[in-house]
Amino acid sequence: MKKLMWLPLWLAALTAQAEPQVKSVEFTPTPLPASDAERTMPYTRSSVIVTYRDGHKKTFPLSYHVLYRSGDRIGAWQAGAIVDKHGQLIARSAQDAAGNAAQGPFFSYSPDANSLLQRNGDYATLVTHFEYHTEAPSVVPGMPPLQMYGQLPAAINAASVVQDRKSGLLKAVDLHNVDAAGVYGIWTPCAASQTPWGTHLGGEEYEPNAREFEIAPLQTMNLYFGTPGKTAQQGGANPYDYGYKMEVSVQPDGKTGIVKHHAMGRMANELGDVMPDRRTVYMGDDGRDTVMFMFVADQAGNLTSGTLYAAMWLQQNGDNAGKAALKWVRLGHARDEEIVRLIRGGIRFSDIFETVAASAVKANPALDKEYQAVYVYAGTGVAANQLEYLKLKPGMEQAAAFLESRRYAALLGATSEFTKMEGVTHNRQDKRLYIAMSYIEKGMLDKANEDRPADHIALDGDSKDLACGAVYEGLLGGAQSDTDGNRIDSDWVAYEMHGMLTGARKPFWQTASPLDKCDSERIANPDNLKYSEAMRTLFIGEDSGNHLNNFVWAYSVDTQRATRIFSAPIGGENTGLQVVEDWNGHGYLMGNVQHPGARDDLSGYAAGHVREELAAKVDQRGVVGYIGGLPGIRR
Repeated sequence: MKKLMWLPLWLAALTAQAEPQVKSVEFTPTPLPASDAERTMPYTRSSVIVTYRDGHKKTFPLSYHVLYRSGDRIGAWQAGAIVDKHGQLIARSAQDAAGNAAQGPFFSYSPDANSLLQRNGDYATLVTHFEYHTEAPSVVPGMPPLQMYGQLPAAINAASVVQDRKSGLLKAVDLHNVDAAGVYGIWTPCAASQTPWGTHLGGEEYEPNAREFEIAPLQTMNLYFGTPGKTAQQGGANPYDYGYKMEVSVQPDGKTGIVKHHAMGRMANELGDVMPDRRTVYMGDDGRDTVMFMFVADQAGNLTSGTLYAAMWLQQNGDNAGKAALKWVRLGHARDEEIVRLIRGGIRFSDIFETVAASAVKANPALDKEYQAVYVYAGTGVAANQLEYLKLKPGMEQAAAFLESRRYAALLGATSEFTKMEGVTHNRQDKRLYIAMSYIEKGMLDKANEDRPADHIALDGDSKDLACGAVYEGLLGGAQSDTDGNRIDSDWVAYEMHGMLTGARKPFWQTASPLDKCDSERIANPDNLKYSEAMRTLFIGEDSGNHLNNFVWAYSVDTQRATRIFSAPIGGENTGLQVVEDWNGHGYLMGNVQHPGARDDLSGYAAGHVREELAAKVDQRGVVGYIGGLPGIRR
């Protein structure tokens, strides 16, 4: 006691209040929505039971808190505002395929990634993606609202957040758009992670199909520049400016900066997750017929240069979502500035590849020896996935690797049959990688390859079970070589991948939530993933048309049990997961609800109670918020 009295007062108080280290955490389940009110609101009814190393337990009730909604004025600006390169609100959308346009201003209803950064004292900056807008009124009075996906540039917000140290409650007090003019604007920003050095690493999803937009104007981003109707060669938006990892930094005064990392490849970026070596990054490539990518930076903490690899799935069995050894195909090495120089030099798709129509190969099979068949997601555009015949032009290896990463990976023999590869996160202690495959279908199924020239993945089982998705686990280690036999300079290389947690179709005897197509008591179509080292828990957010209400689950890697802890309103997707394990003695699970009540997301349900009556009760503005009530967790 005498020694404690000699301590500074602040340290004595801290010593008296500090909890012992945590041994384990357990979440209690949130029941399924049982009323129309619950189906139309975001909520949790869960608690977390914390067992400390000295043996005592505490139970902490959880609650969901809304920080702000789309369009809310926070300080001098409005959340989710869609602007042009001058920072001015866009007043009218690009025309859709039918020639229709929507009336602005636009405040995106689709908040996605969160990174709570620069937590100094009671203040922090929350970086949040706004992926796209859902629907907006037509410029023609009396016409129905228009679907806005892909019709507008996107935005990233940075909000100043204040913490009440006693209660742990957070409040957004100021907000601004991250200025993206220096990186040619932002295309469909999806999920993100926080780097070990404290920056926000996001991704631009569903990159524009450069083959198509070589001859057609990229009208969505022409809106950003004020260059309607122009192709890149005419001074309009360039498709090769989009589809990259984006790193957002926040200074202590709250100022933000953004760069795009062209050396990490161009793809349908869900996110990039940096391994503990601060060099190795795994990247989800969303869409159907996509590729798993790995980037190894030249220097720790610096993503501006490195080597890009693509995975080859060497299947060992097709049960339980499958198991495979992974080998890595080296695509190439680059520095950001090298790829930027190619883009600014005006490189086009036709400069990289020669092409021939599949019908021409069918008519003249000898062409098959000269051109190579690939079947991959081609990017946003009118054209659907289809068989392409390509031939790389001389000297275009680097351009292909970093501007057409998926097509080039397929040419080199990497696996290009993955479907809806979404969230990626890792478990440092156990050296595990977790990857969400939201929907397992088409090319991943056995005997469903159709026109695909390769057939690496052939999963067994009921296709209706597999359509509910799975979370895969990857084993990480060193001493791995690429397919050319060259050592990969990383100790965090995934060398095996297997199904860890799967969804399943709704059993006939399950009467709760009768409109669910997948088992209501199991995950369905996992999307966002974030892992907590301190809680040894994988948090899983759903993006499902197979659960009427999408859920967030807490999966203990020790007990291997998944517990539902949050329910989103109908039509809403769970996004923006980030675990804040300890900020001034409080823990948080950041989590947003994207496009709640969206008509497009409810279109799979029969007309009537859900699509009309329930949807009308949902506040359709996107929600940026968090699950609070967690104590600070440390081991």
